[in-house]
Amino acid sequence: MKKPNPTFPLTRLSLALTALSVGSTALAQDALQPLDTGAESHGTLDALVVEGESNEETSPILYDVESSSAALFTDTPLIETPFSVSVYDQRLIEDQRAFTLQDVLENDPSVSIQMPGGFYGVQNFGLRGFRVDNFNGYRLDGLPVMNTVAPYLDDKSRVELLKGPAALRFGFMPPGGAINLVRKHPTQEFSTSIQADVDSFGRVYSQLDVSDTVADGAFGYRLVLAGEEFDSFYDNADGERWLGSLYTEWNPSDNLKVWSSFGVQNLNRTGYYGPMVSSSGLILDTGVETNIMQDWARNKQDVFDAAIGTDIDFNDDWKLRASVNYQNSDRESLLTYPYSVQNNGNFEEAAFLSVNGPINWESVGGHIHLEGNFDTGSIRHQVVVGADYRAYDTFGQRSSFSYMGPNNAFVLAPQPIPAPGRIQTINFEYQEYGIFLTDTIEFNECWSALIGTRYGAYENTYPGYPADGDNVHDWSPVLALMYEPIRNVHTYATYTRGLQDGGFARRGATNAFQPLGVQESEQFELGVKTEWCDGRFASELAIFQIDQDLALLGPTGIDAFDGLQRHRGVELSLRGQLTDTLQAGISTMLLDAEQVDTGDFATDGKRPQYVPEYQVNAWSVLDIPAVPGLALTAGVRFVDGQYLDQMEQFEIDGYSVVDLGARYRFQTDNADWTLRLNLENVLDNRYFESGEFYPGDAGYLAYGAPIGANFSVQVEF
Repeated sequence: MKKPNPTFPLTRLSLALTALSVGSTALAQDALQPLDTGAESHGTLDALVVEGESNEETSPILYDVESSSAALFTDTPLIETPFSVSVYDQRLIEDQRAFTLQDVLENDPSVSIQMPGGFYGVQNFGLRGFRVDNFNGYRLDGLPVMNTVAPYLDDKSRVELLKGPAALRFGFMPPGGAINLVRKHPTQEFSTSIQADVDSFGRVYSQLDVSDTVADGAFGYRLVLAGEEFDSFYDNADGERWLGSLYTEWNPSDNLKVWSSFGVQNLNRTGYYGPMVSSSGLILDTGVETNIMQDWARNKQDVFDAAIGTDIDFNDDWKLRASVNYQNSDRESLLTYPYSVQNNGNFEEAAFLSVNGPINWESVGGHIHLEGNFDTGSIRHQVVVGADYRAYDTFGQRSSFSYMGPNNAFVLAPQPIPAPGRIQTINFEYQEYGIFLTDTIEFNECWSALIGTRYGAYENTYPGYPADGDNVHDWSPVLALMYEPIRNVHTYATYTRGLQDGGFARRGATNAFQPLGVQESEQFELGVKTEWCDGRFASELAIFQIDQDLALLGPTGIDAFDGLQRHRGVELSLRGQLTDTLQAGISTMLLDAEQVDTGDFATDGKRPQYVPEYQVNAWSVLDIPAVPGLALTAGVRFVDGQYLDQMEQFEIDGYSVVDLGARYRFQTDNADWTLRLNLENVLDNRYFESGEFYPGDAGYLAYGAPIGANFSVQVEF
């Protein structure tokens, strides 16, 4: 793996200076010309959408995407998909200056922030209240990747969320859903985009994006280079990152496409935790800038990923899709944490240390399916049949507890890096394969159905545990009935069954460390999706219930799946063009989550941790006709409070955040320019967005960012 390049900060600054110098030259040579946007100036954003990603520009609603393959293997209009799917496209990512996956997912009320992300430098997320599994819940272009190092968005055109059990589509994973990242594809004509950003916390970012299709359309490429130096409102939480990505497409004929992708990222950042919580639940609030880790705490991350695939169109009705991918990730950590925290601020301090090099993860995946259409009498069938495979292994050594000595939250004393304590070797291997079949049956113009099933199996080994292996197989069916009473009003009722690796029995159980087998879940969902006024307005409503097996320690000391975690919720989204110059949207989720049939009064009926009861997101974009090319943006999100433990002993309050921004687009003879200014948390609200709490020991909180500003320049040639 490549090591951090000490000269790279100069490279990043040179890219930023290049963008500014090119712009100043162009301004000196050419008079400024606002974009001719016509009456509906919101349409100027369509010029930013690259060719080759046309499904992002067909909707008249800003940021809307018409179709996705996240749910049904083949590209399907979202309005006709009997699942809840949200897609956040490149236009939104660029307008909001979303540098992290969290920046994007904060737009979705079904997503919750789980635990602080500053420890390993990787944020955990929940969907519909269930954590997205870092090993099985993430995909890149539909292929499995691991969220063990921070994912990057610089070369991504969209982020897709498939909500609810996704076993049919992706195999074994928790029932909340899956997150899929999609790469940028080549443009039809040569284009170059340079972006440069600075923000009030000290971030300096630059990006070069070059793309073209040559050889009479036979070969296309997309090259993205980016780097940043960043800081945070937390003390001593700075770092640097760089990446490179290349996507290619080769089209030797009209019916054959071969594509490939390669990406590499290096990130080096100081670890950070916010204020502490005492063992009795008292917040030791030492300020929004508090970083309770030692100054030498850090995470070094390297990731390399590669994929290759082919699309073969036999005719208009039958197509074959096949692809394989590989990911290699390293994370080296020197981190500190408190325990036995007292109300007066006294605590004991320990360290988590990677030993003898970084912890390494390797992952491979493969997917192949045949999709086609045929008729049986008057009934139309769209079928998909295929198989996939994935495997990953983890290897490394760590000291999860290296004692450092006493300290105090209000007067943090510097301490040196301790010697490693007990060294633990991690050696975990996992293999999974599945075969699947779906049939979307169209009976007539109004009625259709989906029948699908997957047979999946996994095997894992964890040397050092009393039972070091687990081999499980099971079926995951899906049934959906769809009804379209009138044009562009689609209703559906869907049943899905989810499966995931249930892990091992907990320490202290009679069957300690024995594999628990498959953890099952099922979801019933009713929904309606609509469009009206020639697509200028759209809405979705989904009502769902998810039941997941809950592991319980029974009276005989055996740990088994004898309880349930039940989530009942309502999701609603409305958006559209209110006027020729104003677009807006609002979305919300109400979630009633509880643990049931636990047999323990301390947990029965209690709300699970990291599950807010409601979230609301709203946004608007107002074009200013008097200044062509100028648009004002606004966003607000409301998040209810949440418990940080399973017994409702510690809760953080709900919060609201208001963001404002402006975007100005204009042309010169040489380039298209976009200037963006985003103001985040303009009311400077102080809030905790997540945390951890361990009753009788300690807790750690993560502050949300205070008021901040980001200024961006984008130049397209």
